[in-house]
Amino acid sequence: MNQLKTHHISHTGEGDFKCDVCDKTFFTKSRLKKHHVIHTGERNFKCEVCQKTFNQKSNLSTHSKIHTGEKKFKCDVCSKTFSMKASLKIHHVIHTGERNFKCEVCLKTFNQKSSLTAHSKIHTGERSCKCDVCGKKFFTNTHLKRHYVIHTGERNFKCEVCLKTFKLKSSLTAHAKIHTKERKFKCVVCIKTFFTKAHLETHHVIHTRERNFKCDVCLKTFSLKSNLTTHYKIHTREKSFKCSICLKEFYNKSYLATHSIIHTGEKNFKCEICFKSFYSKSGLRKHYLIHTGERNYKCDVCLKTFTLKSILTAHSRIHTGERNFKF
Repeated sequence: MNQLKTHHISHTGEGDFKCDVCDKTFFTKSRLKKHHVIHTGERNFKCEVCQKTFNQKSNLSTHSKIHTGEKKFKCDVCSKTFSMKASLKIHHVIHTGERNFKCEVCLKTFNQKSSLTAHSKIHTGERSCKCDVCGKKFFTNTHLKRHYVIHTGERNFKCEVCLKTFKLKSSLTAHAKIHTKERKFKCVVCIKTFFTKAHLETHHVIHTRERNFKCDVCLKTFSLKSNLTTHYKIHTREKSFKCSICLKEFYNKSYLATHSIIHTGEKNFKCEICFKSFYSKSGLRKHYLIHTGERNYKCDVCLKTFTLKSILTAHSRIHTGERNFKF
C-alpha cells in the first residue's frame, strides 16, 4: 500500500482488511495477520532464555530486553529509561498531563487510547478475554494476563534491594517506592501521601463515604469492589487460601498472609513515632490513630465519633439494642 493511501485512511478510519472472526478492520494485510493470532492462539515465537512464548516476533523482541537489560530510550524530563520507544511515549504523558481520549458515555478522559478502549468495555459489559484454566472472563488481555499468574505461580519480577519477587511488574514498581520513600500521590482532603495512585483512590473513599458495591445476597454495601468480593465468600463459604502450617483456611490471600505471621513471629511494620512494631500494615494504621487523633467514624444517632469503624459498629448496638454476642 502506498504512503498516500495509508495516510488517507488514517482520516477516514476505514480499513480494507476485515477479520472474519470479529469483523474488526485494519489498514494493511500485515496488521490483520498480526491481529488474527488473538483468535487462533498461536504462539510461535519462543524466548531462548525463559522459554516464554509469544504470538508476534515484535513481542518476543520487546520481552528479550528484560533479560539483556537494554533500555536505550530515555525520558528528557525525568531521565527514566525504557526498552521501547512506544513505552517512552506512553510514559511522557505523565509529565504533559495530556488526556486526549474521552469516553463518549461518561466523558472520563484518558492519556492512552488503549486505556479508553479497556474502559469502554465497562459500559458495554464485553468480557472477550477468557482464562483457559478456570473460564473466568476479563475486559482486556492485560487483565487476563494478570489473572493468569494465579494459576502459574510465576514471580518473574524481583526487587533489587530486598530480593522480594512479584507476579506483576506494577506490583514491583509500587513496592520499590517503599525503599525510595517516594510518595508522590497526595490526598487533597487530608494531605496524606501514598506510594501509588491506586492506594490514594482506595484511601479517598474514607472522605467521600461512597459505597457503590452492593452484595446481591444481603444488600450490604462496600466502598471497594475487593471488599465486596471478600465479603461474598461468607455466603458461598468459599475459603480458597489454606495455611501450610496449621491448615486453617481463609477467604482471601491477605487474611492468610496476616495469619501466617503468627507462625513466623515477624513484626515488619514499625510506627515512626513511638517505634512500636506490628504484624500487619492494618495493625499499624489502627495504632497510628492514637498519635493523629483522627476520629473519622461518627454515630448517626448521638454524633459521637470513633477512630475505628469496628468500634462505631459495636457502639451502635447501644441504640439498636442488638446483642450479637453470647457469653
